[in-house]
Amino acid sequence: MKPTIATDDRPGALYTVAIPHFLLLYVLTCGCYLFYWSYRNWAFYKAHSGAAITPVIRGLLWPFFVLELFDKVQNALDRAQQPHRWYPESRALLIMLLVMLSVLLFTFPDRPLGMVCVYVAEAVLIAISGYLFMGAQRAINLLSAPAQ
Repeated sequence: MKPTIATDDRPGALYTVAIPHFLLLYVLTCGCYLFYWSYRNWAFYKAHSGAAITPVIRGLLWPFFVLELFDKVQNALDRAQQPHRWYPESRALLIMLLVMLSVLLFTFPDRPLGMVCVYVAEAVLIAISGYLFMGAQRAINLLSAPAQ
């Protein structure tokens, strides 16, 4: 399924992509797909809203802008009167916490066995983050779904 943009007059046109496609790209890139995913969401948001933002910077520094992106998604869902319980603030804060833990993990190992533990922990953090972003992508996809 090809990613699309929501082009109707509802607020919040963002980067829509099928969940299996999102997960495949996320897993194959070990989470690095989030840089592109964030960039595309901000680029589509800028094109739709005309906001004076720099999508490239927001894509590269996605952990600092994930809360704002999720807030934009929730506001668009509210304006479109599409109820969806996905807890955007908690989800974004948890993602930011996982990113901080991921960075901190690399400061601890001092033995080769320690690095194995770090890599296992990183894999777990990537999996949890993938699950959290999957919920966010579902909310974004809901914005482009036809009204029922």
